[in-house]
Amino acid sequence: MTSATNIHFQKGGQTRYVKHGFSWQLALFGPITYFWRGQYLLAALSVPLLWLAYMLVGAVTILVLDLNEDFAVLIGLVAVCGLHGAFGNRLSARSYVKNGWTPVGDFPSDWNRPPVLPAAPAAGQQP
Repeated sequence: MTSATNIHFQKGGQTRYVKHGFSWQLALFGPITYFWRGQYLLAALSVPLLWLAYMLVGAVTILVLDLNEDFAVLIGLVAVCGLHGAFGNRLSARSYVKNGWTPVGDFPSDWNRPPVLPAAPAAGQQP
């Protein structure tokens, strides 16, 4: 990951930003953060996906690593919260772009996979 800079988005005279980097809000508060950002569909979709990821990590921890259930719960929660914090801002930024928000300045190239924005023209070429 690169530095924690803000990526600004504009739509209809409003400006919102998403930090490029780990999101402590998403790691600690989960889908509630998407509600705060006004991304209701993303919040509704993240609840079952987080539950599924938690169950998968718990099953792997118990069946493969042969750990007790209490430790599996802790590992599952830490893993799911960490992954949500690491990739949540990327999901949020992509959701803004898909819903008509325009990034102001550079949009991180590692966040544009698969592409949601057209590729920038190469140096010396006209758009």
